[in-house]
Amino acid sequence: MRAGVGISTASEPRRAAEAAVGSALAAGLRPDAALLFVGPGFGAALPELLATAEAALGTGQFVGASAHGVLACGREVEGAASVAVVALEGCEAHSFLLSDLAGHEASVGSEIAAQIGGAARPEDLVMLFPEPGSLELEILVRSVCEGLGTSTVVGVGAADPVGAAPSIWRGSRWQREGLAGLVLRGARPPRIGVTQACRPVTELLQVTRTQGHWVLGIEGRPALDVFREIAREPLAADLRRAAAFLLVAIPRDPADPLRPGSYVVRHVVGFSEAQRAFALPERVKPGDAIALAVREPESAREDLQQMLAGLGTAVPAVGVYFDCCARGGSFFGIEDLEAAYLDRAFAPAPVAGMFGACEIGPIGRSVELLTYTGVLALLDP
Repeated sequence: MRAGVGISTASEPRRAAEAAVGSALAAGLRPDAALLFVGPGFGAALPELLATAEAALGTGQFVGASAHGVLACGREVEGAASVAVVALEGCEAHSFLLSDLAGHEASVGSEIAAQIGGAARPEDLVMLFPEPGSLELEILVRSVCEGLGTSTVVGVGAADPVGAAPSIWRGSRWQREGLAGLVLRGARPPRIGVTQACRPVTELLQVTRTQGHWVLGIEGRPALDVFREIAREPLAADLRRAAAFLLVAIPRDPADPLRPGSYVVRHVVGFSEAQRAFALPERVKPGDAIALAVREPESAREDLQQMLAGLGTAVPAVGVYFDCCARGGSFFGIEDLEAAYLDRAFAPAPVAGMFGACEIGPIGRSVELLTYTGVLALLDP
């Protein structure tokens, strides 16, 4: 496998597509498949951009999504017109674009398996690009994992901070709902890393009372009292603001529950002063263990470095990075930080990706819907 990446910040759609694709193909690649990520700002010109990219790539076997921003070639462009391309040569690839999935998420895995001619293999990488507002993503992710067997599943949610709704596409065909994706049938299993921006600030705490999505008791105390105690003043007096910084870590690996990469984080989505309780989007039950976690850049930077070091020193053919829109320069306080770390870790291999609304990647032994994470897939030659 050979690969190339390109990036453009041109605001004119035809020029942006041609520049990004031209950079990706500069080494003479004749791509079998590609990924195309588009930052905000193109609006009604998106069809022209996609048609131009299809002609320049010489294949309609490319998929992608609109994004908060893109990263490639050591650069990150957020909140502005931008295009990033990953071109892949010498690979067997199957792309798909599915629509009308709302209410039918549980059948998505079998539908993809039918399109690619059966269950995938451990060497295969499945990349998903859902439009998150139209789908029950946890059901969809579970269905894909069940339908595609032992493959590796990663992904990122389409996003558009400017337009009315995000878009996804396969070739020049685009839509505002459903799921786009690419299955790469590799010779070796991909290397996957997940880095998190939230670190636990408590030990494991036992949930003692619940009602539906409401957590009523923790360690025998009212749950909201525990939350306020950890949040401290002045955040404890402003629960809505506190919820932006103090989250709940839910372990997925019982053997090492608070190790980085072994838990998911979820926002608190409601508070009840009367019940002295808080609500989570994911249900927990009495006897479950949780921890409270904070989102802060220093530990996120350390976690990114550890994740990269854990992937080894072998130079891949290409890296694809799916990043949370709540990370990037505004979070770290340094422009291009993640892109620089990625380039330094794997040079001269090209790395590109996008900032999305959510991420999909492995935590413990399962594939999860994630937030505040970066998910990296390395494809070896």
